[in-house]
Amino acid sequence: NWRCLYSSSRGDGVSFLNLIDKIRAYAGPTMLIFGGVPSASRCLEQAEDLKQVTLGFFTFDTWMECDNMFGADDECFLFALDYDSNDVKIFPSRLRGNASKKGTKKYMYCNPSSGAAKSDKTDGSVHGFGVGGSPSLPRLHITESLEECRALCYDSLFEDGDLMLGKGSESLYYFDVNEIEVWAVGGDFDEQLAAQAKQKEIELATLEHARTVDKRQLLEHIENGFAWKSNNTPGLFGHRESR
Repeated sequence: NWRCLYSSSRGDGVSFLNLIDKIRAYAGPTMLIFGGVPSASRCLEQAEDLKQVTLGFFTFDTWMECDNMFGADDECFLFALDYDSNDVKIFPSRLRGNASKKGTKKYMYCNPSSGAAKSDKTDGSVHGFGVGGSPSLPRLHITESLEECRALCYDSLFEDGDLMLGKGSESLYYFDVNEIEVWAVGGDFDEQLAAQAKQKEIELATLEHARTVDKRQLLEHIENGFAWKSNNTPGLFGHRESR
């Protein structure tokens, strides 16, 4: 069973933030599909007749915002659609079927610059959505602008292979996304969507609480220290006491 969670051609638009909102906290299996063309801005020579590429990712894990890798289900896989042969090329996890190392690797990355996982890390971690590789160099990297995304041919987590099926070498494997679809797979869709909505409510309440605490602390700082109640150097309104 399949249910469409997001479709750029059905009114959801080509938007990174809309995409993250649709997949975040959905606990069921999902398949993400990206259509695009090699990035003309990255082509070594003048770009002519850029061909459409379609690639994606399937996972059983729940999507979240995090500045580290997450999602340890080894049954996930990257894939590419070959329009010439009407075939699908699968790039499975290197640990698929390896019971002794099951769940020891993490495959997913979702770190919006304005999201809940915002941090001051300076280790080269990129913003956006990623699969495979590392936070600084994902195998598949979807940028927040959806331009100059990248699909590398190898990493340590998935089997080697060209996700752009020979259409990305001239653009150094960069591509611009122009279509997006996300499909929930398996069933129990209404239950999963209800759980997703509940989890988002919890996250929003937690965020609002944190903002309230921050605001209260700021006010206490202003009233007790920065302003006229300073015990040392007069603060902003210290001149009032000196009159």
